[in-house]
Amino acid sequence: MNPIVSIITICYNCRADLEKTLLSVASQTYADKEYVIVDGGSTDGTAELLQTHRGNIDLLISEPDDGIYDALNKGIRAAKGEWVICMNAGDTFTSDHVLENIFSRPIPDDITFIYSDFILLHADGRQELRKTDREQGEVHHQNAIYRKRLHERYGYYIVTPTYIVSDLLFFLAVPPQQFRKINTPIAFVKDGGISNGLWCSAQAMAAKVVFGLDTIPHIFYRYTRLRFGLWRQKVLGRLKKRNR
Repeated sequence: MNPIVSIITICYNCRADLEKTLLSVASQTYADKEYVIVDGGSTDGTAELLQTHRGNIDLLISEPDDGIYDALNKGIRAAKGEWVICMNAGDTFTSDHVLENIFSRPIPDDITFIYSDFILLHADGRQELRKTDREQGEVHHQNAIYRKRLHERYGYYIVTPTYIVSDLLFFLAVPPQQFRKINTPIAFVKDGGISNGLWCSAQAMAAKVVFGLDTIPHIFYRYTRLRFGLWRQKVLGRLKKRNR
């Protein structure tokens, strides 16, 4: 008997991006899947869009929440699957057969976390393959499928007033020997998420130090380069506007 995979999408006022995610999930050929949507009480037509796709949604939760990780926790707690994957609005599977290919063979019980590289979709239409590596502290949640029971051992995502990389903190708590990386990217990921900002980058760097995956001097060097790069982009942008 195949395991149930719960796909969780959280959303808030994202009608323009959400439909392609809904269609991608509905097109998955893997039969033993469950789709859970957690909507934060959208007012832009997202709720009406969800109703048009209601036949492909197993559980719809629509209520205010305390941010991204609170919404994710709601979806995970409500999920009935043995495995979970969190797909943001605007993100899609790389093919209709992703889940079927992953779960076509039994997965050893000591493997609790499956992940892959991912394909980043830029606003100008470019596609960029982004590498991930658990040993380097690089794991991306749209390309992570893991056993729900991990939350019983390592807790749920931390909910804080200021956004932090709670998903990465949770992922890195799982022992590396329980991870399995697959060759085929699981998802196309829309560029421009909140985790791309300087604050979250700094959080991720700090997490790697805490989990022994990097050193403070190296992180300080990387952070300084990142700050300088962002400052340079800002200055060049102002100069271009001034010279128009």
